[in-house]
Amino acid sequence: MDALILQAFNGLSLGSILLLVSLGLAFAFGLMGVINMAHGEFIMIGAYVAYLFQQTFAGVLGGVELGIWFVLALPAAFLVAAALGALMEVSLVRYLYGRPLDTLLATWGVGLILQQAARSIFGAPNVNVSSPTWLSGGVDIGAGLLLPYKRIFIIVLVVVVVAAVYYYLYRTINGRRLRAVMQNREMASCLGVRSRWVDAGTFALGTGLAGVAGVALTQLGSIGPALGTFY
Repeated sequence: MDALILQAFNGLSLGSILLLVSLGLAFAFGLMGVINMAHGEFIMIGAYVAYLFQQTFAGVLGGVELGIWFVLALPAAFLVAAALGALMEVSLVRYLYGRPLDTLLATWGVGLILQQAARSIFGAPNVNVSSPTWLSGGVDIGAGLLLPYKRIFIIVLVVVVVAAVYYYLYRTINGRRLRAVMQNREMASCLGVRSRWVDAGTFALGTGLAGVAGVALTQLGSIGPALGTFY
């Protein structure tokens, strides 16, 4: 029973990350019909943002143990992945709408480019991102069963992000525009909604969520250029 509970908890934490990743895919495919084969590479980008923050800012922000750098890496990963996603949509994906096979092949090529760029910048070997002190250890629920703080943090993080996405979709003007374009693009355009800007913003939102998932994954193991491929 202890092993079953532990495996269920580990599955819940990993499933939470997959939920975060799939939200971005759902936005891109549901709104624009784009099969983004480079989505996994935006997970990798988020993970490497966390690594860069550890290498660059941990020393001046109280050390690795304090974890201020890790907290700052979460919004930074979202912004970096979202910016690169918007650039990809404006420069490539926008010209391939309505051609799902072409978008599949083109984004797969972008994924290969991003992987090679990561190898050139960070090297081929995997690297590790340290955990702050407050993510060490776990909750002892008896019988020697320990639920790691890392995985609890991941679950809580995903709940917060999903709640924020819900608020964005149903309580903001931009979210209302996104839902309008998804339901009826032509009518939304007739009513003054700039659907192309909505597409770019939605694509950026999806890749940004993948970046946050990448930061979360750094707490479960080492990271490398091929991290996104497995997911």
